Amino acid sequence: MPEHRIIDSNVGILGGTALIIGNVIGVSAFVLPGPLAGDVGPGIIVALLLAMIPLVFGILLSLQLGSAIPVAGGSYVYASRLVGPFWGFLLPWITIPGVWAGMLFIGFGFAEYVGFVSSAVSVVPDVPELALVYALLVPFIVLNVLGIKMVAIVQFVMVSLIAVGMLAFIVPGTFQVDAGNYEPLFPAGVGPVIVAVVSLYFPLRGFRLVVEIGEEMENPAKNIPRVLGLSAAVSLFLLVGLITVLVGVANWQDLAGMDAAVAQVSLEHFPAPLTALVLVAAAMGALTSINMTYTAYSRQLMRAARDDVIPSPIARVHDRFDSPHVAVLLLGIPPLLIAPVSPGTVTLSIALSLTILFGLIIAGVSLWNLPKSYPQRYEYSLYKLPPVVLKVVAVGAVVSAGFLWVLVSTQLPVMVAALAGWMVLGYVFYRTRVRWFANRGVDLKGRMGELHESEKERAD
Repeated sequence: MPEHRIIDSNVGILGGTALIIGNVIGVSAFVLPGPLAGDVGPGIIVALLLAMIPLVFGILLSLQLGSAIPVAGGSYVYASRLVGPFWGFLLPWITIPGVWAGMLFIGFGFAEYVGFVSSAVSVVPDVPELALVYALLVPFIVLNVLGIKMVAIVQFVMVSLIAVGMLAFIVPGTFQVDAGNYEPLFPAGVGPVIVAVVSLYFPLRGFRLVVEIGEEMENPAKNIPRVLGLSAAVSLFLLVGLITVLVGVANWQDLAGMDAAVAQVSLEHFPAPLTALVLVAAAMGALTSINMTYTAYSRQLMRAARDDVIPSPIARVHDRFDSPHVAVLLLGIPPLLIAPVSPGTVTLSIALSLTILFGLIIAGVSLWNLPKSYPQRYEYSLYKLPPVVLKVVAVGAVVSAGFLWVLVSTQLPVMVAALAGWMVLGYVFYRTRVRWFANRGVDLKGRMGELHESEKERAD
């Protein structure tokens, strides 16, 4: 098995927390509530709370798995070592198109906000939507090639601006809420709520990405749980506050026809300086989402490539910048080519959410198997879930994510069928690769069942 270079750069609690907050509160927090409220009604608030059910399970299992086995590309390692080699392979396999969809969602959401600003402020020139998408994506491909420390510094600055901008909407908005806007709760019935729950899970999935950067965290066994706790407290307060105020200030029927609803409501109800802060926050949200998605998912691909389950060049680490530059480019370049034929933002967000929900199912099974497969790691974890709680979390993660998958299949069967077909194609690729290595005397499945030496040292 070839030796792969390990990333030596590390970030601390503050940098890690900024990375996760920026990934959770992205442009989706500013783009999705308007059209979803138009479809669901004021019940979008309930949909957000329902989306938090799989979120809670995801945070707890990330806390336990990340504390017991802190590694790069954690979700791949847990799936391949605790569930089975094929399931480990399947995560990066479905991650690639899922991340492409996510990048396009964020890019076009950013373009929507810039379009709103250019129409609302005459001094801002009109810029083609496609050009804005490219202008957003390309710099962050470059930034992620430059390495984790540079990524964390830039992320911290942007997250600070996001928090200020969201508070500039939430605080004055609480004094203008009309309780009548919260009725009727579900004017279109419960069907649209299903799509809203899955769509809103798109930003909330950001917490679980902390397990992907375990190799680059200072004292990861101790700091991963701390980062999860801090980022959850800040992010959920801001997200719930934003959506509650938005629906309370503006009628849901009016929100349905608004582009960049949060900014437009702010412009109509709050002083111009506060709206300027909201617009800056929305722009920063797009930037932080792009930034962390490249960072986290490139580590998953890098780690899978170290096992050769996907081509090993993807595992290369840049000699100068200490970054998985090949994996970053694999995630970053294709969306630039697909952008001219991209579908709508809600469709894109659901595509990524479905892949993440699938990952949550696999992570739940991984958690269930942890005490049996790695009893020492579980027993001596710095943050240890009691056995009963561990089983409840594992089952809850699988059931809640699986339930959402089934519900979405009733609303968007074509998308679910397309993803299922992609998985079948992945199985063919996986079997071919295992056979190819076996013919050369390499047990690829066996390789995917053991931690590498550097990971054993880091986890002990």
